[in-house]
Amino acid sequence: AMELWQVPLLFSRLPMFPFFDLAHYVASVMALKEQRGAVEVSVRSPVACWFSAMLYCFGGSVLSSLMLAEPPVAFLAKGTNILLASSVWYLVFYCPQDIFYRCFAFLPLRLLVAGMKEVTRTWKITAGVAHADSHFKDAWFVMVAVGWARGAGGGLISNFEQLVRGVWKPETNELLKMS
Repeated sequence: AMELWQVPLLFSRLPMFPFFDLAHYVASVMALKEQRGAVEVSVRSPVACWFSAMLYCFGGSVLSSLMLAEPPVAFLAKGTNILLASSVWYLVFYCPQDIFYRCFAFLPLRLLVAGMKEVTRTWKITAGVAHADSHFKDAWFVMVAVGWARGAGGGLISNFEQLVRGVWKPETNELLKMS
């Protein structure tokens, strides 16, 4: 029998890749589904819905790549992450009787996923700063801007995502009213 004090130690030894990334994808795709018109787009054009979901999940990578003059589609090279995010997208939008969405909409699970997503956000900010540092040594403003873009990219790129879904309104610009 395992004692209670050993549980955190056991948890710290687990490979964290799928768990925290999965939580990020679940929170991001659920946020997309709760946007006005997203369910209708998923029925009318699944490819546009999938693309919107990938922008929600990987918006930080796209935006930081654009800021560093790198290909914005570089995130597509991570096949495992794309497959995982696509699986979450499929389950959130097309699971029979909305079971997957309803399960994660349950408040305790939603809070757990939100907390795990914030852990992922800190990793993304750190990765963005390190990535900018590899291109621009001692350029603190660039490092902060790229870290910010990598961490908050899903919200910052939401105007383009809304344009893909056909529901864009200029007054919804995240830069004008930051959360």
